[in-house]
Amino acid sequence: MTLAIPEERKTNRNLSKDEYKSMREKDLKMVKGVFRSFEPRGGSMTFCYKKYKEDPVMNFTMMDGQTYEVPYMVARHLNTKCSYPKHTNVLDAYGNPSVCVGEHVKRCSFESLEFMRDFSTSS
Repeated sequence: MTLAIPEERKTNRNLSKDEYKSMREKDLKMVKGVFRSFEPRGGSMTFCYKKYKEDPVMNFTMMDGQTYEVPYMVARHLNTKCSYPKHTNVLDAYGNPSVCVGEHVKRCSFESLEFMRDFSTSS
């Protein structure tokens, strides 16, 4: 069985220098938005983030409802990766029980204040 790697999960090694530079510049562009914490509601979150080997580790502390200016890659990470699967028990056609992912529960989000940006889609 061969698993397809989603576009965003591909390594940067397959990119040309120009493609890599362009992608990195896009990811480092600063965007403004509001941080929302869903777990716990109204709470805060502290995390570290690093995507490219030549970048330093960035530390963030965000409070619910506050406006922040962060790199595009951090905003996208908050909207696409900060969730956990909620499993459910189901019966198949033969009555055998199995466990599947019913939904993903978001822990937080970053709501853009810039009209043109959309962090929930890939690239």
